[in-house]
Amino acid sequence: MRFILGLALVFCSQGLVAQSADEILKKADEIRAPSESYRMEVSVESSDQSKFRYEIKVGGKESSLIRTLEPPREVGKNFLMLNEDMWAYVPNIKRSLRVTLNQKLTGQAANGDISRMTWVGDYKPALESQSEKEWVLILKAERRGLTYDGIRVWIDKSNFRPVRGEYLSLQGKVLKRVEFTEYRSIAGKERPTRIVIENADRKEDYSVLRILDMQKAEFPSTQFTQNNLQ
Repeated sequence: MRFILGLALVFCSQGLVAQSADEILKKADEIRAPSESYRMEVSVESSDQSKFRYEIKVGGKESSLIRTLEPPREVGKNFLMLNEDMWAYVPNIKRSLRVTLNQKLTGQAANGDISRMTWVGDYKPALESQSEKEWVLILKAERRGLTYDGIRVWIDKSNFRPVRGEYLSLQGKVLKRVEFTEYRSIAGKERPTRIVIENADRKEDYSVLRILDMQKAEFPSTQFTQNNLQ
């Protein structure tokens, strides 16, 4: 049983090749976003009619700077993530406030949904089940303070693309459901550019995150400081 849970099987042109849960997750993560530094522009439109646009500078895995571009009334509200710590600069009080990765950003999107997009290193994967076409991995948070305590993700066996997922509470309750669609070439790989996040209890409450642009880029470490929040 431990062998079955620890290894997944995938057929290739050279025969039967074993893929561990760690290897599957790593390949899926490489598709979702670059592992190195990059710049990204995203829009988030929600069922409550809110529309936001953000510029995100990601400095490797542990740091990101988010600037609000739209709507005009929210311009200047910026976010900084360092490891699991996060701050939001609020212009009308001219102060930075401590926030968390799992706090609401807008609609059904949490702060961590756009600031911390990789799973490898944050979550320990195990193979929960598989079908002819998909693996189902269950991911458990390696430490506190991450966006979600657990994730269940369906991954296409033919190309390692994440297809859909469930974001879980510490007790395993499904909080949100997510779909990864509209794959296109961006930042050197075919990546999902439309991500739909819906409330598990109220399907009418959802947000659509669109990746408008993504480019690999290098940033100085001084880019990711609270001084740059204003």
